[in-house]
Amino acid sequence: MYQTKVIKLREDLWALDEAGKTVMYVINGRKKALLIDTGLGLTDLKETVKALCSNGQMQKEGLKDKEILVVNTHGHGDHISGNNQFDRVYMGRFDEPDGHSQMEPEEKERMSASFLGEYFRNGGVLEDWNPGPALQVIPVSEGDAFDLGNYVLRVLETPGHSLGSITLFEEKQGWMFTGDLILTWEVWGQLPRSSALRVYGDSISRLAALQDQVTAVFPAHWDENLNPLKLAPAYELPPRVLSVYADGIRSILEGRAEAVDYPFPAMLGGEGPVMKCVYFEIGGMVYDPSRM
Repeated sequence: MYQTKVIKLREDLWALDEAGKTVMYVINGRKKALLIDTGLGLTDLKETVKALCSNGQMQKEGLKDKEILVVNTHGHGDHISGNNQFDRVYMGRFDEPDGHSQMEPEEKERMSASFLGEYFRNGGVLEDWNPGPALQVIPVSEGDAFDLGNYVLRVLETPGHSLGSITLFEEKQGWMFTGDLILTWEVWGQLPRSSALRVYGDSISRLAALQDQVTAVFPAHWDENLNPLKLAPAYELPPRVLSVYADGIRSILEGRAEAVDYPFPAMLGGEGPVMKCVYFEIGGMVYDPSRM
């Protein structure tokens, strides 16, 4: 039976690597636990979080399980498909409408072809995959916070990869969870509901202004085959990636960057305009030159 890979990153912090495609994060607070994204929903996430965050003293005293808060960094299917395992999830206010949709059969077929190779190779079957929305989706906005008792994660609205993308920042620890805004390979800023590039740049510049307070940036995807600098440890990026992306996007907007063609439509089996891509020291940016 397929199992999500669990990697301990810090005391009270784990990465959940699902099918080698999507990375979720679990934070075990004193009073509550937090699951960041629900990925493809291929395994029992609630049981995984409970196992990681169980409190022996609570169980000894016969108290109920620790509350699990769930927040989506954005509304794409590879980050919200396990939402139906929970009664309530939180999502950025401009992506919140995406959180209510049931995945169409065509999308499910495309997603399985693109994301589920490792799942199938390790005994998973498509009939067991049941992506879907939570009963309740609660929109969050700038300044909202998730208080876990000894950890507080503040919401930063960072439109870019999607209009409703959010970043979560634990200021005392310096942990920054950026969803799909930043990767070790080129990020997609050219999707139909991505922001214009200038807005994407503004979001990254806001994060870069916090760089001195950041100890690690945790992205929502990780692949050693797409890690040209062999950044380590896995599942985290150095704080300087924030200024690398901010400077890189600024160079595009100012016309100083060397862009190459990026045949994104062909990757989807369709036809359309070829996008542009600029590669940075770490990662890069795919963008639509008509939406600067």
